[in-house]
Amino acid sequence: MFLNEFRLVGDFIHALAILLLILNIIRTRSCYSVSGLTIILYTIVFSFRYLDLFVFYSNFTIYNRAYKIYYLISSYLLLLLIYVIFRKTRDRVNKNFSIFGYFIIACLLAIGTYWLDKYHSSNEGLEFFWRCSIFLEIFAIIPQMNLIHKQGSIDKVMLYYIMMLGFYRAFYIVNWFYRYQTEDFWEPIGFYSGCVQTLVYLVFFIHIYPQLNKQIKITLVEEKIDPNPPSLVKTFV
Repeated sequence: MFLNEFRLVGDFIHALAILLLILNIIRTRSCYSVSGLTIILYTIVFSFRYLDLFVFYSNFTIYNRAYKIYYLISSYLLLLLIYVIFRKTRDRVNKNFSIFGYFIIACLLAIGTYWLDKYHSSNEGLEFFWRCSIFLEIFAIIPQMNLIHKQGSIDKVMLYYIMMLGFYRAFYIVNWFYRYQTEDFWEPIGFYSGCVQTLVYLVFFIHIYPQLNKQIKITLVEEKIDPNPPSLVKTFV
């Protein structure tokens, strides 16, 4: 597979975003601001998408194989951090919603797009799981955004994490265009799903992000609490 600069940058940003999240959880010893449901969805996505890693070993370049293994290991590591090692730090107040519906929708879309005979692979079983992973990835970030919205605030690391995921999807959209122009290769499922994902990130930054942290400021004003109290030195001077 031909690797262009847009895919290379997209893959690097994606991998860096995951690493940033892992290191932040380990550094703070907390996963309070991380949605476990989002991590579960991403783990399912990568597990479904890279089933071919265990079937067609000779078809992969070192680049593809390395990234696939990295995504799988990092996803299960995040699950270990969130649900085992730092499970007591999870946000148990802001209840999230079931992800079962997302899984059903992804499976139905995977089945419904089989009319695209031109884009069938030789292995229909792997093709189904690949398509299901593509559609499921559209919804994967939504529980995380919902958790942020309920908490009413976002820390810098989580902000960078979501921004980097958004840029990763944007670069992949350009990648599809570039491959169509240079290789005459077109993957409509990956392209249109990526466009929808990018719109989800745009909606978050346009409608949700501007409202974050406002609730905390309003509470401080109502309680007449100074958000920047004077230091002890200034008090005695």
